[in-house]
Amino acid sequence: MTHDPATCTCATGKRRLIVLSPNLDIEFPELLMFGNQTNWCYHQDIHALEIPFGIEEPTKSLTGFVNFLRGLLDQARLRSLRAAWLNDRETIEKQFPKLIHAGSLVSMVPHDGSSLVSILHHRRIETWFQPVKRVSDGSTWGYECLLRGRADNGDLISPGALIEWAKRENLVFMLDRLSREIHLKNAGTKIPNLQSMHILINFLPSSIYRPEFCLRSTNAAAEAAGIRPENVVFEVVETEAVDDMAHLTKVLAHYRHVGYKVALDDIGSGFSSLNRLAELNPDLIKIDLELIQRARESSLHRDICKALVELGHKRNLLVLAEGIETEQDEQFAASIGADLLQGFYIGKPSPEV
Repeated sequence: MTHDPATCTCATGKRRLIVLSPNLDIEFPELLMFGNQTNWCYHQDIHALEIPFGIEEPTKSLTGFVNFLRGLLDQARLRSLRAAWLNDRETIEKQFPKLIHAGSLVSMVPHDGSSLVSILHHRRIETWFQPVKRVSDGSTWGYECLLRGRADNGDLISPGALIEWAKRENLVFMLDRLSREIHLKNAGTKIPNLQSMHILINFLPSSIYRPEFCLRSTNAAAEAAGIRPENVVFEVVETEAVDDMAHLTKVLAHYRHVGYKVALDDIGSGFSSLNRLAELNPDLIKIDLELIQRARESSLHRDICKALVELGHKRNLLVLAEGIETEQDEQFAASIGADLLQGFYIGKPSPEV
């Protein structure tokens, strides 16, 4: 499917849900009647309704949709409905086989739901800055931009909750895009000595379909904030399994073409591997905080950390040690030759620099 930059889902938050039941036309007449009034598409051959979601659509969130159905259908019929998000990169015909095995609609969202759609619509995304220091002289090298959200009642929402909601609502692409833009804008207004600072921003590779379209707003945000591309480091979140290495390589190539730097996060944990390090050849690697902290008591982990630093330097990469929470951690990271330090001992995340 070709993505028009004006209508790309990462810009509009539009997505499509398929709701299925073997006897949809017989057991759910009120659902079909409502769908007909709202121009939902009925696929008679697979007994399914295709429902558009978006800020401008009658159906804005999965939570709202399920709560609506709770008022329309009895519990037994509601629980019999199955559902799946459609992939905009494939035609619906190609997705029919997997739709047959779609899971329960109710299981996709808890009863209390989330306020993610409202958060995104009103741009209630915040940047919390965590400093990164140079080992050589203790000066500030830059700041990592960490994601936070604000609920309708003003409560602070953690990044883990936001990402979990985004996966459930099929809005990872929009959350990731909006976060990049807001981080750059906030960095431009809050970080002193901006031209001498580096800015680290996480991104989820699966949230970017076509980088030449999906990253236009990111480039525009950096330019509007007066941030030079070479001062921005985009971190691949290693805890996300990356199945399509060719796609990830294409995204990173686009970042580099514009002038940005790229980093691999959490080296030594999750899905990270030396093979990926070799394939992607980043500008910076971040040693996982658990490795650093386990090195306090384990000679094996100390040796692993040291080997990662040596490997990084051999490839002319900057090496950042995460999880620096004590003076002992700082001294250890310096002793093995790490270039940069990050952690609560260096500085805690804060909405102000």
